Amino acid sequence: MHTSVRDNFPAFSTRLEGRVKHMYLDSLGNVTIAIGNKIDPVADALDLASLGAPLLRDSNNTKASDAEITAEWTKVKGGSTATTLHLSEPSIDALVTKRLKQNETVLLTIFPGFDDWPADAQLAILSMAWGLGPNALRPPKFQKLRAAIGARKWLNAARECNMTGSGLDKRNAVDRGLFRNAAVSEEPPASDPAVLFLPIPGNRPKRQFGDGPNDPDVAVVQRMFNPARLDLLAPGTFTPGTFDSATLTAVKAFQSGEAALPSSGPFPVTGVVAQLTWACLGEHVPQA
Repeated sequence: MHTSVRDNFPAFSTRLEGRVKHMYLDSLGNVTIAIGNKIDPVADALDLASLGAPLLRDSNNTKASDAEITAEWTKVKGGSTATTLHLSEPSIDALVTKRLKQNETVLLTIFPGFDDWPADAQLAILSMAWGLGPNALRPPKFQKLRAAIGARKWLNAARECNMTGSGLDKRNAVDRGLFRNAAVSEEPPASDPAVLFLPIPGNRPKRQFGDGPNDPDVAVVQRMFNPARLDLLAPGTFTPGTFDSATLTAVKAFQSGEAALPSSGPFPVTGVVAQLTWACLGEHVPQA
């Protein structure tokens, strides 16, 4: 994977999963730790030390025994939030790095051209693997997505990036935006594929009708509303850098399209470009 993807993956994933040093139950009822790292069944919790992430006692930062780990895991699985064991910050980083590399190894067997993809496309598929597990992307699942990726049709890949499951709606939106970034990066003149376009951490200001003139963030939104990029009716003529009525129409059409996609969940159709719309639209700001 590109260095920009590897270096930014922890910060990217923390925004979606949080960074938690104690065991907790995720939205699916799985015992989890660190940055969305599932440790369920209990054998996975006991295996953390072999991955460079030993669980430590809160009381004195010494390594916990297998019996203590099993006892705490069982309590958390039963719904308890009272914990006495934790991972160190370096251990969290080590665990994420190890799992990311493991996921990449599996993805290379599914997507042989992965190493040559634009950085944003790599991050998108690694994000999907983080949410579902990499083997969930093997045939026969996600057939249309794999076909789009095989043809390097990143906009088609964005439309087929629809994971199902509790808590995956935001990740779907972000990953679709990443595939759209990949499409923009390959438009002539093509960008360096190693450059990641998604801003990390990615905070962008809210933009709405009346904003401008000469607003660079409004201009970013308007650049994406090109019928060759998005399945939208021709939005009319924009006043560059001004959130005018044509821009408002295009934003609402885009949001309505996202809301209609399978498993997208409650996507807001407000005409306001806030964080979820920014993420799904794609954020085309080159990063070193």
